[in-house]
Parts: sequence; structure tokens; C-alpha cells
Amino acid sequence: MKRTRVLGIAPYEGMRNLMVQLAEKMEDVCLTSFVGDLEHGASIAAQYSAEDFDVILSRGGTAELIRQKTDLPVVDIELSVYDILRSIRLAESSGNRFAIVGFPAITRNVSFLCDALRCQIDYYTIHDEAEARAALARLSTQGCNMVLCDMITNSLAQEYGIPAILIISGSESVEAALRQAVSISRVFRPMQDRAALLHALLCGYAEPLTVLDESGAVVYNTVEERLPVEVDRRMRTLVSGVLAEGGKRSNLTLGARQYQLSGRALLHDGARYAVFRVRESSVHPHLEKSGIRFLDKEEAFDLFFNSFYGVTQPSMLKLYERYAESDAPVMIVGEKGTGKNQMARLLYGKSRYQNAPLCMVDCMQLRQKGWNYLMVNESTPLASSGITLCFLNADALEEAAFCQLFTALRDTQFAKRNRLMFRCTLEADGTLPPCYQRLLSWFGCMVLELSPLRAHKQEIPQLSSLYISLLNMRNATEIIGIEQEGLQLLEAYDWPENYDQFKRVLRDLVVTGDTPYIQASAIREALRRERAMYPESQAAPLAEALRGKTLEEISLLAIRQALVEEKGNQTAAANRLGISRTTLWRMLQKYEAEGANKTR
Repeated sequence: MKRTRVLGIAPYEGMRNLMVQLAEKMEDVCLTSFVGDLEHGASIAAQYSAEDFDVILSRGGTAELIRQKTDLPVVDIELSVYDILRSIRLAESSGNRFAIVGFPAITRNVSFLCDALRCQIDYYTIHDEAEARAALARLSTQGCNMVLCDMITNSLAQEYGIPAILIISGSESVEAALRQAVSISRVFRPMQDRAALLHALLCGYAEPLTVLDESGAVVYNTVEERLPVEVDRRMRTLVSGVLAEGGKRSNLTLGARQYQLSGRALLHDGARYAVFRVRESSVHPHLEKSGIRFLDKEEAFDLFFNSFYGVTQPSMLKLYERYAESDAPVMIVGEKGTGKNQMARLLYGKSRYQNAPLCMVDCMQLRQKGWNYLMVNESTPLASSGITLCFLNADALEEAAFCQLFTALRDTQFAKRNRLMFRCTLEADGTLPPCYQRLLSWFGCMVLELSPLRAHKQEIPQLSSLYISLLNMRNATEIIGIEQEGLQLLEAYDWPENYDQFKRVLRDLVVTGDTPYIQASAIREALRRERAMYPESQAAPLAEALRGKTLEEISLLAIRQALVEEKGNQTAAANRLGISRTTLWRMLQKYEAEGANKTR
């Protein structure tokens, strides 16, 4: 029996995993799967022909776009009533007001559910991106706390600061689509065989190349092996430049491989095309191993929006816009696990320097090659203009190296030509480490403090629902929510490692869960393990804490504690201590000066 060759293009990783699991159980199916949404998914499909596959399997708007890019039959994975009901139950467990925004395939079933269950659910039917934006704008002004939606609306919701839960397809929907694909392929296979013969003839005589139209869609491709996603994305960004200038070149380094893209414009039958050749070569990836990493805007945004913080806290975009818009140096501070690296990527991606690279330097990993690249190499980012440079773990540098590096930045007025960032983890008492106090003074940094999770415990139900939705996509799980008692346990815990610890615990609960709702007993056991790994710190006796300290040092300890308890409000701290705000400020300045002298 000849097996049906199916190309599966899923809008998210979880659906791809589900396709693979189900196809492995079907003897008459041979599946090759990729993750690609909308235009990206359509471009993947356009790279293949009847020589490669018999039928394409996809979903929603991605399936519609694929039909425009290929002659292969396309089977749409439809959303079942149960798929939508499962997402509704997950949203209800968050306790937030929600609405459903989707194409007719979704809202028809929502209407049916409302009639069958005699309930009222707000829903908006859309047909394209413009209508999705209009619906989200309306919901934003109405104070909607959450939307249930498809992939296109899920991506747009981040711009409007509305948390979103993607309505995912369950196993029964995917299996039905696979069965339909087998049936359809038996009709189209003779035509596919003839088309494959013609393509083989063309590839035998043509020069290896990739041709894209003005929209960036692949119209012809003779590259034998599929290019990395990053190379494919860079090629598409170059199309407009190639067509405008007649030709364009670009280099891209991925790990130990470097890709040289050479594009030229082609006019044929009144249409314009960009023809690319890609040359691959080896490079030495010593920079990343030495703690130096370069990112572009697309990669930085990908890392942020696919992270826990991008999914659960889209409101961060608006909250920190003023920091992104400023060119002043910024110091991102907070406890462990509060997303400081992700915040640096977000600020870079929203700044006016977004079209130049972001260079992240981890001083803890800075080996000799990395140090020489920064301080000696003629290509050093320290001599650049218009880039963003972010330092991590500056306190890991030895004193001589610290002074050499940062005095060079200060003396060359680097921050006037570029955007400078520092990422700092606060001390256990909530204060800046001494070396960061010096950097704060040297560069006049804006300070962006990220709050710990314990300051936002009321948001835990919403964070849980949104992250469970993401985990369901990535792991092909079908968790609906958390038992109420379990949510109370999560809210009662202090989370010493903050959001990083919270997402790790929740991920483990979802992956190991075997019931639709995560049970309180599982959460209780998980938190027992966490308490064993992160025992609560015991405050030292007062006498021990004050032993060996001068009266001035004791006064400074009292000032620090008051500032911690008043969340940095100097006026409130001064009132608590019975001194003026000016006196408090002078004592802090004196301490910073003495601390800097002691570390030199």
C-alpha cells in the first residue's frame, strides 16, 4: 500500500507535536511537519510540490493562504465545539471577563454553544486582520481583561495589552483531518505524479536558486535542503531593497555557519522578482562562547514574545514605553527571576536604535577572546555608533578590568552615540551592589525596577491561565485549568525565585498532569519540594547584625531598611526615621562615595 505523503504546517508547536503523534499510529500516512503561521506557513508550503507531497494539512487563515501559494490540495483542520468549550473553561478559571474573537469557523460554534447551553458569551466575527484590530480596539476601550482567539488575533492582542488564550485544536479534530487527507490524495495523486516529473526536469537544468515575488512569497526553489528559518526570514526582508536597487547582499551568522545572501532583481512578463543565491561557509563561534551575543530586532522580539513574560504580560509594552523612547542609559534592576534580560530585549526592540544590533555582554562568561574583541579588535562594539549595548553581571569583573572597561565607555562618551543598558540583580536586602552604584553615578542611568512576583500575587490566576495556554500549544497537552484550592496555594507561596520559579513549577505540573484540572494535591507536593530547595531565610539576631559596626554604619542600615519597607520612597523613609529628606539624601551620597573609594 502506497502511503499518503502529508505536509503538515501547524500555526504552533503543540499542534505539530499532535500531528506527529497521531500520524505515527496511521499505517497509510507519512507525515512531514513544520511550524509556520499565516504568510510564513504559506511560504513553507510554496517550497514544495507534488514531487514531495500528496496533500497539505493546516488550519484556519494559514490554510487559506497556502491555497493561494500551491497547487497541492489543502485540508483544513477544523475547530470542534469541544475545542472551543475547553478554551472557554480555561478562561473562566482565570476569573477574568473575556470575549471571543475569531473567523466564522470559530464563532459559528460559539453561537451554537450559547444556544445549547443557554449562556451569554461576547463574541466578534472577523474576516481579516483589519477587522481583528477593530474588535481588539473596541474591547480595549471596554475594559476587556482577556480574549479567546485564533493565531492572527493572538499576535495582535499583544499590541493592545490584552492577554490572549489561543483556541487550540484537540486530537479528534487533527485525526479527522488526517483521514480526510488520505481520501483526497487518492484522487489527486495521478496529477501530482505528472507535475513531479516536470519539476524534476526543470531542477535538472536550472541553477540552484530561490525566487521570491514582491510580497516575499517563494515562487520557485531549487535548493535541495531547506534553509534555516533565520536565513529564510532575512531573505524576505531584503526583497524590497533588491527590487528598488537592482541587487543587494547580506551576511548572517548562525552558530558555526555563515550564510552569504546575494540577490538580484528580475523582470518577467510585467512582474518583478527577487532571485537569491545563498552561499554557506564555516565560522568560529568564539564570541558567543566568550559571553558576547548579537541580536537583531526580529530575534529580540521573537525571544520576548515567545517567552513567559511576552505571553503573560503584554501590558509591559505600554508600561515601559517611556524607557524605550529615551536615549538615556538605563539600569534594569530587580530580584532573581524577574525577567531583566527579557526587559532589555523589549526596550531595545521598541527604541529608535532597533534597526542596529543589540550586543549583550555577559561579564561572567567573558573569556580572553571576548575581552580582546571588546578592548583591542577594530570591530569592537565600543567604537560603534547607533547600537544598543547591554552588560550583564558587571560585578563578576575584577576591579582592574571593571575600571578599564567602564572608564573607557565613560571617557569616550559612548552613551551619547549609542544606547547603554545594565542588568543588575539586587542584593538580598534590596540594595544595589557597590559596583552598580558606581555605574549609576558614572553614567547617570535611569533606573527601571522590576517588581517581584509576591507583589503581584493577585495576578497569579491570570498568569496561570495564560501560561497553561502556551504550554498546551508547546506540549500538545489539554489542561483546562487549576483547582481553586490549588490557586490559593500558589497565591500563598512567596516565590523567592519569582517568575522564573513560577513558570518552571507550572510547566512541570502541566507536563506531568494526567487530569483536565491540575489538582491541589499536586501543587502542594510541588511547593513542598520548592520549600526544601529554597528554605526561608532567617533574619540574624539584632545583636549579631550590629556587631562591629560604627554608629554611622548602623544609621545607614536603618536608612536602607526604611527604604526597602517604603519601596524606595525617600520622603516616606525620612518621615519614618524622623529626619529630613535632605539629611537622608546626604547620608546616602556620603555612603556611595565611601563605598566607591573602598572598592578601588
